Amino acid sequence: MLRVIKPVGLVAILPLLGIAGTSAISRDTHADSRCHRVHGTVNSVITTENCTSPVGLCTTGTVTGGGPLDGATTFQALDVAPSAGMAAVEAAANLSFSGQLTITAKRGTLVTRDLGVLDAVNGFFTELERPSSGTGIFTNPSHDFFISGVLTDNGDGFSSTISGTLCTDGDIGDE
Repeated sequence: MLRVIKPVGLVAILPLLGIAGTSAISRDTHADSRCHRVHGTVNSVITTENCTSPVGLCTTGTVTGGGPLDGATTFQALDVAPSAGMAAVEAAANLSFSGQLTITAKRGTLVTRDLGVLDAVNGFFTELERPSSGTGIFTNPSHDFFISGVLTDNGDGFSSTISGTLCTDGDIGDE
């Protein structure tokens, strides 16, 4: 049965919708004030030094041109799947992986859970960064962002771009 709202009921509901809409806009504005676009370059190399990865894959590198993210990076793979987990259709050299990326910048440290795919056959990769913790200006981080790029140094290095939005309780601003 279709229920029709009488005009009197509609008039009573509209102010409530206005209050709810204003609250939603206020929350969005508050959320936006703690969110900033991030963009920069990440260059890294595979390393075995201080590598505690259970699968033996770690990298070290730097973020440049990323304002508050500029600093040193370390990555530790926690798991990998040959053929990107799809042996029937992908080459064994292509990998899907999960790990932890840590960016140590001048004004704090950002730790992300990293989920990626490496196309080693063609020399490309892409990663989804999901912030999990932070210190300094990166306190209480949220909002996923991306890293994508190419293999370098005969497959021992990576050159990439970091981009997206990062939200924190600290004032990351634009440096």
